[in-house]
Amino acid sequence: MTREQIYKEKKQIAIFSIIVNLTLSLIKIIGGKLSGSAALTADGIHSLSDLAASFSVLTGIVIANKKAKDFPMGLYKVENLVALISAFAIFFAGYEIAKDVFFGEPMKIHNLPIALIAIVLTVIITYFYSRWEKKKAIELNSPSLLADAEHVKSDFFTALVVLVGVIGQYMGYPIIEKIAVAIVVYFIFHSGWEILVDAIKVLLDASVEKETIDKVREILDKEDMIEKINDIKGRNAGSFKFIYLDIDVKTDSIKEAHAYVHKLEDKIKEAIPEVEKVITHYE
Repeated sequence: MTREQIYKEKKQIAIFSIIVNLTLSLIKIIGGKLSGSAALTADGIHSLSDLAASFSVLTGIVIANKKAKDFPMGLYKVENLVALISAFAIFFAGYEIAKDVFFGEPMKIHNLPIALIAIVLTVIITYFYSRWEKKKAIELNSPSLLADAEHVKSDFFTALVVLVGVIGQYMGYPIIEKIAVAIVVYFIFHSGWEILVDAIKVLLDASVEKETIDKVREILDKEDMIEKINDIKGRNAGSFKFIYLDIDVKTDSIKEAHAYVHKLEDKIKEAIPEVEKVITHYE
């Protein structure tokens, strides 16, 4: 898949995410108003913040693909910055859920079937969409889409809380809702923490994963022209990776060495498509 194809697919997924979040907001708000569920209505209003987050993901993907003279290494880290923002949005979602349930007014359901239909629709949509978006985010190596998938998954957990709360309230056991919230909030904060750590590591230029380094080393080990591998480093930036090599080559000709290094870089980029650039120091 070419870089342009990756960009187009990421952009399409981000636009689809906006549509999904808008649909979820409408389902919850309309269902909440018709059923008399304050929690469902509040969850629908909360989904509007998810909609804003999806817009920020789309903006991040578009900006990351732009070229700027002042940023010769690219604007790819904008995706990681968006992921960082999404992590805090996930933390805020967990906080809002806990606050509404532990300190909010008890739910009073006037029309249980409508509330259940709205919640079940939300659960189905968020469950399958978050799984699909996460799969595509991993395929495209997109941190912002991965963060958005986790954000949608937090909406799935929120819907479960509302569902359990509605049933518990209907059966006369409001404590069930509080127990469910404690469990769900833990998972939400765990997801947010993982995204936060990954985003910060990339923004601080932490090394690429060991698998990528090992794959590059495997390629170099098969090269007869390489006398010695002095060092292999790498860093992530958005959906892409930058590899830094320090090698000794078996030639006294600078011209021959230069031509060989270019071919080697092309070979690495072909084997690892997400590699944007290979910077090689050779002797």
